[in-house]
Amino acid sequence: MRAVNLLPSESKAASRGAPQPAVLAAAVSGVIAVAIIGGGNLLQTARVSSAQKALNGAKLQLAATPLPPKVPQVAPPPPVVAQEMQPRLAAVSTALSSRIAWDRILREFSLILPSDIQINSLGLTGPGATTGSASGLQLTGVTYSYDGVARLLSRMALVPDLTDVNLSTTSVANGVVSFTINSGIKGATAPAAVVQPQVGTTTTSGATS
Repeated sequence: MRAVNLLPSESKAASRGAPQPAVLAAAVSGVIAVAIIGGGNLLQTARVSSAQKALNGAKLQLAATPLPPKVPQVAPPPPVVAQEMQPRLAAVSTALSSRIAWDRILREFSLILPSDIQINSLGLTGPGATTGSASGLQLTGVTYSYDGVARLLSRMALVPDLTDVNLSTTSVANGVVSFTINSGIKGATAPAAVVQPQVGTTTTSGATS
């Protein structure tokens, strides 16, 4: 018995010409891969171009920057000149080593001065200012108690520029304590020997019975 094809001729041609699903999927995947690779290449090319532009700009800026001037080489002075300069350098070094910053000392002293202390006189003597005078700080003042004098002495001992803070004299008159304080100054010679404090000396006014 012979087989008979009952399909029309157009249906056979259409079935032979339709693409297979696997072939269509492979073609779509290939197109997507090509698009991804092409996009990545374009992105890398843009990055390389931007980096190249930045490098070119930096090169132009570096070329426009002037070079620093060369430091001239100073030749050492001749031995004769160096020998003549030695006494001058020694004198300058001595002067700088004994230099006293009076403004800083006064500022520090004003910061530690108690409110119940009244300063009547304040003397600042540098080294070599007057022959036989004590170099440093000398002050006289008044307060209402010996506790105020002790407070001032303890605070002056904390000032970095003051050394050998000593109470020279004290006296009491009408309930007011008068005192004299001597202090050395860093960079100056030591002050002269101070007199022992005369604590308890009382002065009264008026007729005594």
